[in-house]
Amino acid sequence: MINQLKYLKIIVFLIFSNFCFSQTIINTENMMKDIDDSNLSYNLAFQGDFNFGNIDLIQFNTSHQFAKSVDRNLFRVLFNYEYIEEGDQKIAADYTGQLRYNYIINKNSLFAFVQAQNLKSLRMNHRYISGGGYRHNLFSKDNDYLDLSAGLFFEDELYDKNLAESTQVYNWRYSFSGFGKYTFSENFYANISIYYQINTSNTSDYRLFIQPRIYYSLPKFDIYLDYRYRHHSTPYVDIKKTDSSLEIGVEFSI
Repeated sequence: MINQLKYLKIIVFLIFSNFCFSQTIINTENMMKDIDDSNLSYNLAFQGDFNFGNIDLIQFNTSHQFAKSVDRNLFRVLFNYEYIEEGDQKIAADYTGQLRYNYIINKNSLFAFVQAQNLKSLRMNHRYISGGGYRHNLFSKDNDYLDLSAGLFFEDELYDKNLAESTQVYNWRYSFSGFGKYTFSENFYANISIYYQINTSNTSDYRLFIQPRIYYSLPKFDIYLDYRYRHHSTPYVDIKKTDSSLEIGVEFSI
């Protein structure tokens, strides 16, 4: 059991961001970790910011991953929960859960997934999506890589338009993604994730997500700088089209 928990990680970080809250794309790439020869792994991440006094702010985020490998088959269960409270006002109590399957073909894979989430900041009661696609490795050397992915998924979204009515949305979307990692030196490396999702029946309705992250490794922990940019061309309720955030963090491995 000890070997199976080899990849347990706890992340604690200070946030200095322009709190604009998230759009609907969630970067599960950073939530997913490699598994070792034990073929079973569990990963935990925790992020928190707590302030009391003149500023009363509680914010924490926790994510979990269970992964199991059987021959060429890889199964992952991902769960993320975010809570934000300022004063007596609850700003976010959001979750994301995903079940993902990959069939490995050399360094490439076919994948399928189902996902459920809610986002209080966007007045989104729920978002259920399911789909699949193909991920292709363009470059791989040591720990560095570049992958491209293409797929199709169906989304079911329910929003509170106001207190009296709601908005129900059903869409099919094409999904295109890119993932990469580059090592500058022994202690300095970066990764990036890009998602581009297009409504199949209305190409002017698209979502874009870009997240680069820079790491600097020290003997017992890593320091990272993370930037996230999200844009939805046609929001379904009265919210801003674009938001972004900047975070600095410290990651410990046990």
